[in-house]
Amino acid sequence: MTVKIVTDSSCDIPPEIARKLSITIVPLYIQFGDKTYRDGIDLDVDRLYHELAHSGEIPKTSVPSPGDFLKVYSNLAAETDQIISIHLSSGYSGTCNVAKLAQSYLDDKCRVEIIDSNSVSVGLGLIVIAAAKAAQEGKSLDQIVDLVHQISLRSHIFGKIEDLVSVLKGKRFRLTRGLILLGKISMALHIKLLGEVYDGGKIRSPAYVIGHKMALNQLKRWAKGCKGIKDLAIAYSTMPHEAEMLAECLEPLFPRERILITRLGCATSTYVGPGTLVMALVTDKQL
Repeated sequence: MTVKIVTDSSCDIPPEIARKLSITIVPLYIQFGDKTYRDGIDLDVDRLYHELAHSGEIPKTSVPSPGDFLKVYSNLAAETDQIISIHLSSGYSGTCNVAKLAQSYLDDKCRVEIIDSNSVSVGLGLIVIAAAKAAQEGKSLDQIVDLVHQISLRSHIFGKIEDLVSVLKGKRFRLTRGLILLGKISMALHIKLLGEVYDGGKIRSPAYVIGHKMALNQLKRWAKGCKGIKDLAIAYSTMPHEAEMLAECLEPLFPRERILITRLGCATSTYVGPGTLVMALVTDKQL
């Protein structure tokens, strides 16, 4: 039987790719005041930004329930006896722990492997896509689990954030006091924050720049420093043209037709805000 791949909606995988690769996406929840929505089902990104612009409420995310995962696993168990469930880093969320709890309620007829990707957004997305392609090629569960662990070690996420208000309020990134202070100053001066996100929300090599061109050049420099790029994805929150500009900048380093461009979903957008640009890549060896 073919191994089935499950992930959560923080992966920011386009729906058409998820359908093509038979990836099951379990939605996280977005809370606006006393209203709760399922990411990508009851709430899309356009409505999220409308609510952010016109509501005084600060949205929050919450993990799927054990019942949500149990329902997905049980339904897939009717088609297969092997499932790999890959989720965002436990440094951001308790999603992995909830998935493990649901796993404990299953009988032994279906093997379910829960994996913490140590990544998020399109970083997680690239890992999940690679796993789904391996499943379609007929790879075994153990082979795919090994592949996922290898790719996780070779994955890197870089980003540009313009709306540091969302970052500071969301508290999903583990910022040092110095970064928080610089962030507040940069908000007043309309300066963009760039950096590499690692280890479940830490930021290293922070850079503050003025203007979109300087931001794109910095992202290109980081990509150039990652030798042997095997996969590359770009995700944007509100500025698709900027994602296209970055893809064009990266064309000398990686074929444009192989760059995945997608939009950040509700779960990710809640914590990074408008103007955000994320670049995720996988190298052929660990840096």
